[in-house]
Amino acid sequence: MANNFKSDDSFLKKLAVGAAGTNATMKRLREMGFNPIELERGSTGFKIWKKIKIKRVRVPDILCLNTGLRFESRGKTKPEISMSHSLNDPKRAWDAGMKDDDFVSIVVFEQKNDSPIDLEQTSPVHFTKVNDMRTAFGNQQVSITKPKGAEEGSEIRVIWTTAAAKQRSEVLSVEPKKISLIPIPKARNQTIQLIRKKGEINLLPQITIGNIIEMNQIVASVVPVKTILKCPPSVDEDYFIDKLTSVNLSERYAAAKALRYRGYTKAKSVLESRMNDNDEDIYVQLEAAAALAAYDDPYGWVFIENKLRSPIMAVPLETQLETVIVVSEIPKKRSENLLIEVLKDSHRDDELRAGAAWALGQFVSTNSATALVNTFNLSTLEIKVEAARALLRIADPQVHHLVKLLKNSEPAKRDGISWALARSAEFDPSDIISGADDNLRRWISYIVGYGKDNINQADIEVICKTDPEVYFAASVLWQIVDSWVHDLKEY
Repeated sequence: MANNFKSDDSFLKKLAVGAAGTNATMKRLREMGFNPIELERGSTGFKIWKKIKIKRVRVPDILCLNTGLRFESRGKTKPEISMSHSLNDPKRAWDAGMKDDDFVSIVVFEQKNDSPIDLEQTSPVHFTKVNDMRTAFGNQQVSITKPKGAEEGSEIRVIWTTAAAKQRSEVLSVEPKKISLIPIPKARNQTIQLIRKKGEINLLPQITIGNIIEMNQIVASVVPVKTILKCPPSVDEDYFIDKLTSVNLSERYAAAKALRYRGYTKAKSVLESRMNDNDEDIYVQLEAAAALAAYDDPYGWVFIENKLRSPIMAVPLETQLETVIVVSEIPKKRSENLLIEVLKDSHRDDELRAGAAWALGQFVSTNSATALVNTFNLSTLEIKVEAARALLRIADPQVHHLVKLLKNSEPAKRDGISWALARSAEFDPSDIISGADDNLRRWISYIVGYGKDNINQADIEVICKTDPEVYFAASVLWQIVDSWVHDLKEY
């Protein structure tokens, strides 16, 4: 029986391109003077929660804290303006949750190697306004695809017709029916026809004669497209306070998130009102609580802690996982302690504990590192994998603490520590080889074998003299890792 869900590999590729698009858009916005933050949680990363499905508020990916403008980013593998759409469900329409003055950004990426997350940006960041897209959509200046295959679900795609440069070029001419480009370095000219579908769709030039344009840059489109935006005047705290009482759910959510960074004194009572309103969407309540907790407001913390300490019958798992993720964004000792509490509690759902392990990767401290290491001999594989990845994220500044843990921990905990050390900053493995038991010697071989590039050559030579067996085992790994068959797959 066919299912309607994307495979893990396909989903990861889409998430990775989407995250790359969001990060590239945020980088470009900062260059132009904006102050962007991630608005749709998870849009800058590609973490897949397999068991607990979170249905968040539909909002654009990015919010500018200074101007209040919002941006929906779209990472693409080809230069096109396209959005998923549902004919039957308004909540899944291409423009659901968006306002006329929101922007959509389009960025093209190319996969650099076999890794779905190793991507290279191959176009400028393009910006187009939602209002212009709605106008073109209403005037039928779009193409609509047939429903996707079974693996991709039942949504269709709306495509706003565009044309892009195949390589870096100079604009030679702009005529009523066509554009001519001269490639740099010179090659055969590229001619772009502006009249499509027998005159039903008319592309508008987005460049002028003499412009130098980049590969995959959109040069003609049914909607205005820009690569440079002028940063408008800043808004104040009152702007977001007003939005916090909007009838529009996405505006309330965005305002609550913005006020975590933009206000507290004036907004405090309104945030408390949103947080305590049982008719409010839970994700708006959580953002309001986080805005309060970020300023150590006790009511905000009580709300958050109650969500994580309540039974599943009272607070669903998806809400608890979202609370874990929200807590990870508040850089406070109280946040860290709460996450460690969830991680240690063997009575909690495994994916929730895995979420707490993942979240501790935001806290560079010996307490977090030790808590993560303590999962390696007790927990399920799901938790241990997230704990190891989180440990790697916080490893570099506290390598000496991890080395101490490796040396003094029981053997069952050493695998995760060794995996992180082999991939983190430089340290001298000869410091722990003296007096090492057989289990530790094996893991030192693993660290030196897989982490050769992170270890000083002189320290490796010391190991060769001090413990030739460890050196020999590491050299076997070097040969395997360096061989072309190491990553060879059967398909």
